[in-house]
Amino acid sequence: MEWTVIIGELFKVVLIPLLGLLVKYFCQFVNIKADEIKQKNDNDTFKKYIDMLNETIQTTVIATNQTYVESLKAQGKFDAEAQKAAFQMTYDTVLKTLSDEAKKYLSSAVGDLNSYITSAIEKNVNENKVSQG
Repeated sequence: MEWTVIIGELFKVVLIPLLGLLVKYFCQFVNIKADEIKQKNDNDTFKKYIDMLNETIQTTVIATNQTYVESLKAQGKFDAEAQKAAFQMTYDTVLKTLSDEAKKYLSSAVGDLNSYITSAIEKNVNENKVSQG
């Protein structure tokens, strides 16, 4: 047999299937790296929006406390109805501050955005009470 025939047969039998496997593993590698990049971007986006939301809530709670709650407390008029009004003012301001894009992303990321905001407001109010008390 000639060397060219042997090399041709070897190429058909060994190298062509090997190239198929290499391409398959290369595609898997590319997909894994793409998923890692996507996950990192998703994490960065989530961190950006959740930090923005929490900062907005914290700032709004402090502002409501300074502009509404403290004056009512000084007058002795900060009752349960005033507490509900203070919460609603804070809640509405947070929602107005968030962009539609942020609301949409955060809703998909945390599930029930309204419950998350409500819990975060209550948490911030309690933290402010402790730090002021």
